[in-house]
Amino acid sequence: MAVVRPVVECNRTQVDNGRVYLREMVFGDPADPRHREALAIAGHTEQAVAAAVCRDARAGEADAATTARVVSAVTFLAMAASVNVAASADEILRDIREQVAVLLTR
Repeated sequence: MAVVRPVVECNRTQVDNGRVYLREMVFGDPADPRHREALAIAGHTEQAVAAAVCRDARAGEADAATTARVVSAVTFLAMAASVNVAASADEILRDIREQVAVLLTR
C-alpha cells in the first residue's frame, strides 16, 4: 500500500483530470511521448509492487510480477470507476487494500 498510496493521492487531487489521464493510458496513442511516459510510470510502480511481494518467501518472481499486474488493475479500476468519483483517497485506498488482501491470502 505504501507504493500505491502516492499514485492514488495524486489521482484524487483533480479527480476529473485523473480519470481522463487513466482513460488515455488505456486508449491513447502509444506513439505519443506522454502516453509512453504514463506507461513507464505504471511499469515502475508495478516493479515496486512486485519487489514488495517478493519479500514474502512464498512468492517467486513470476508470481510477484503477476500479482503486481493484478494490483495495478485493481488500483486503476478503483480510481477510474464512475461510482468512485466522489470517493476520497482514503476510501479508494481502503477499497484497494480489501481487494489486495483477498489476493494475497490465496
